[in-house]
Amino acid sequence: MTNYEFHCKDCSLTGEECFKRTQASWKEIGGCSIANLALQEHMQHSAAKPGDKRYLSANAHNLPPFNFYFNKKNHIVPFVDKNWFSLCTNRERTLTWWATLGSTLYTHYELFVIRDDEESRSAGSNFCLANSNLWHIKPNFFTRDRQNATSHDISRASRDMTVSTRSNKKGQNTTPPSTGSNTNSSSISAAFVQSGEQRNLRNGFRYLPCQEDKLFPYLQYRNSELKPYGVRLSKEDASLSVYISADQLTATTDKGFRMARANCSVREGKWFYEVFIDRGGEGQIDGKDGAHVRVGWARREGSRNTPVGFDGYSYGIRDLTGEKVHQSRPKKFGEPFKTGDVIGLYISLPPPENGFPGYQVKSARRHRTAIKLKTSTVFEYKDYKPTKQMDDLLIPPLKKKGSFAYSKADDKTPTQSQPSIPTIPGSKIIVYKNAVCQGVAFEDLYSFLPCPDESTRKDDLTDDDGTLGYFPAISMFGGGTCTVNFGPHFRFPPPADPEADLPNNPPTPSSLPSTPAASTSHGNLRTWRPMSERYREFIAEDVVNDLVDDIGVWDIVLKRQASERAAKEAKTKAKTESEEPVLKKRKKEV
Repeated sequence: MTNYEFHCKDCSLTGEECFKRTQASWKEIGGCSIANLALQEHMQHSAAKPGDKRYLSANAHNLPPFNFYFNKKNHIVPFVDKNWFSLCTNRERTLTWWATLGSTLYTHYELFVIRDDEESRSAGSNFCLANSNLWHIKPNFFTRDRQNATSHDISRASRDMTVSTRSNKKGQNTTPPSTGSNTNSSSISAAFVQSGEQRNLRNGFRYLPCQEDKLFPYLQYRNSELKPYGVRLSKEDASLSVYISADQLTATTDKGFRMARANCSVREGKWFYEVFIDRGGEGQIDGKDGAHVRVGWARREGSRNTPVGFDGYSYGIRDLTGEKVHQSRPKKFGEPFKTGDVIGLYISLPPPENGFPGYQVKSARRHRTAIKLKTSTVFEYKDYKPTKQMDDLLIPPLKKKGSFAYSKADDKTPTQSQPSIPTIPGSKIIVYKNAVCQGVAFEDLYSFLPCPDESTRKDDLTDDDGTLGYFPAISMFGGGTCTVNFGPHFRFPPPADPEADLPNNPPTPSSLPSTPAASTSHGNLRTWRPMSERYREFIAEDVVNDLVDDIGVWDIVLKRQASERAAKEAKTKAKTESEEPVLKKRKKEV
């Protein structure tokens, strides 16, 4: 039972102990029922009796998690029905209460996991607590939504589902295997929340928070940055199946490959960030794929429900083989990586004017409208769509005899099936694994500026809204988990000039706190910057764009007022001219 409030005499305002029952939510009812059933099952298997000392808190460390599975119809509903007044304080017993309970078990997958693959999840599945350590259960444990599952819990529960539940029958207790993670990763205590709550309200649009600001008299609203402040994984720009920690630096999923991107992009310069693999690089377990991750850089137009490197909008590295992937075409590259490894990702983007003679910087044009969403106000942005030119890159080029084969990864020459896409000459991505340079993965990246073609419709977004560029991106599969480090201190910082040091000068491993942000062990001036330094620039650019937008609206208002004034004066003049002969005639008559 968790639906109560208790205050001891030292904490109570009245100086007396206070115990009060509260109405239980359906999550509490379902969770407490499974917890009690699991305890009963364990006692039955262990031939224990009520009052057995092994269940005292002093012996909690000796008890394994209770990974027992129970069916709604055969176990959970009969238990709730029998103990209604103990579990469901002050709750009315309706005719369809059992259906509500089943819906709760089915929808709250952060609290209740199933024996089989999540794709087959239904109200009739066999359920177990995601956190099956009963000593963690306390008041508000089930009502905090997704705040009670830590990254280690989710990773462990996902592994449990992969390893043990495929072969065990209902009611069989299983001790979960070790995740094999480094202690730094397994001790993560940040809670996971589902991403993308506001993203899919309207197809082709995205939603970001805004607030009223009197300093913008014409726009009246400006962008509002969400906590935590700094470069982080963006909940608003991730797949709905991705779970992101409270500090928004760790992400996981229980589905197929799903992507999460950072909240800041880079447009020029040399930048670096790290990814710690909390869980990944697993082979097949019982004939099914284990947890996997892919890391790299991606643009905004790319799909969030695909791995990094799926299309022409992203460049990724595979964990199991170390291959580089772009346009879904894997190529041999570096060493494989797995749980506990640290992957460093360096990107170099020359200034646009270096690669495009006559290039001129244009002001960002943002197609957005402030709207009310429940109790908050958000900007509805028009979002970018993949173009036909970029989609056609996924089609393998034709060979002479009509067969299909992939072109060389570094060959940007247009073929019979592939269109020519603008690139950024001199741009490159360098990859590191545990401080060891793996080499240049990609060169001459595709330009991130809009590339409209003949198939682009008039209502498609073709202007730069100020957020285009390359974003740090990670994608996870089947319980894969990553933690990003945007700096300024890195576990394995690259050399002062990664491009000049290629390929024979790998960086020297340094401890996290002792690595200065302004230089490396080589003692030279650092040519690259940590992604953490990009945040203030990104916010400053956004503020400038807000000011430009307000001035633009002001200019439109002034032109409209001038036009209305001119129209009014012309109307008055025309009226005066039309009345002038009449006035002259009247004057003569007088």
